[in-house]
Amino acid sequence: MKTSEQIDQISKAMSIAQGEMKPASKSTVNPFFKSTYSSLAQVMDSIREPFAKNNLCVFQDVSSTESGVAVSTRVCHASGQWIEFGPMLVPLTKKDAQSVGSATTYGKRYSLSAAVGVVSDLEDDDGEGAMNRNGEKEKMIESLLILQNMKRL
Repeated sequence: MKTSEQIDQISKAMSIAQGEMKPASKSTVNPFFKSTYSSLAQVMDSIREPFAKNNLCVFQDVSSTESGVAVSTRVCHASGQWIEFGPMLVPLTKKDAQSVGSATTYGKRYSLSAAVGVVSDLEDDDGEGAMNRNGEKEKMIESLLILQNMKRL
């Protein structure tokens, strides 16, 4: 995190704005996983009014890296004070325009949410989604099958 020399005014404004923010609605449907999530537009909707009332604005910068995209988020106050977060790196599995666009939107949504303290009405899965337990289980089963076949030889 980087900041302007002084952050007293932006800190006060952010504190008030966060008290006024509502959770981002979770009504965008992901048809592949049959789930819902908060879109970038829904995150912006949850901060727009509290930010405007407290003389705050947000800028996001996106750049490409060797492995994906990098998103930085800067929150600014009318006083000229600012706080910058990131960059948040989002890896790409494919390097085509659609993948870059998707990773950019994803990075902007999560970077913005983290920077300003927006939550969605998502249930916390306590990190389960990041654990890839299905992949581990599949590898373990595959290893056991290989061992069984080796014993038969």
